[in-house]
Amino acid sequence: MMAKSRFHLFRYQLLPRDRYFQGDLYGPNSVDELIKQKNELFSAALRAPTLFKSERTEVNVQKLVDSDDFFLYRIAVNRSVNLETKDFGSRPADHWPKIWVAIWNHPDKQLIAVQHRTQAFQKPIAAARLLMKSLEEPLSRHQLVAAAEPLFEEKVFWDLVDKHKGRIKKVEFELVTPNMASISKALPDDLRSFAKRTNAVKSTLSLESDPESALVLEKSDEVVEGLASYTSEGGGNVSISLAGIKKKISTSTTVKEIEVADAKLEGDADAVAEILKSLMK
Repeated sequence: MMAKSRFHLFRYQLLPRDRYFQGDLYGPNSVDELIKQKNELFSAALRAPTLFKSERTEVNVQKLVDSDDFFLYRIAVNRSVNLETKDFGSRPADHWPKIWVAIWNHPDKQLIAVQHRTQAFQKPIAAARLLMKSLEEPLSRHQLVAAAEPLFEEKVFWDLVDKHKGRIKKVEFELVTPNMASISKALPDDLRSFAKRTNAVKSTLSLESDPESALVLEKSDEVVEGLASYTSEGGGNVSISLAGIKKKISTSTTVKEIEVADAKLEGDADAVAEILKSLMK
């Protein structure tokens, strides 16, 4: 059987830190202009030498593709190990497991694919968060913030609703303020405008039933369906609380994946980039 590598998919959104800022002396002079330039500014930040840097461990970054709106990196993380020796002892040794990370910085895509390899990161979302953290400083110079969320199949949410019908006590939709026309159209207009009007970067919409009752969530309800659709496309996360169970069920644990044959990842970097880009569509 052909060995394959799994990649988790994340969506990032680029938002003004302050929608009421008065302009930048050396950059955009309005929020509208900033939003138009956001992907160019993000590309510049992706070329910063501090990309993926961590205070906790050594990370080595190799940029292999920087073409138009697509970036491809190899990330190696120092995970020191103890090797057993012939004399029944042990000695420390550096161990640098590698992963691929692809970033599609098109205004209608804004996707990240992170190879799932536990030797490097126990969960791919840790690498995505490390990326976002390392971008904070270069983006903040231009009044921008970036937020990344996992993609998941909308069907996962509705399957959970059907499975636990009559037991759902609370649902929380954690939303990144929409800034992508391709996915934000799923949200009600008043919710989108309210988030922007209040200068919110993130918001939480919480629905909770009476302790003696349960929530009724129907796919025919345009608001609930819109919230489920938006979050599934990387616009946020959904958590569900059930009667008699303390732990919440979260859609962030059901990340959308793509698979690539390991043999294809050994090829030319441009070829790897084309394969990942075709699967990320």
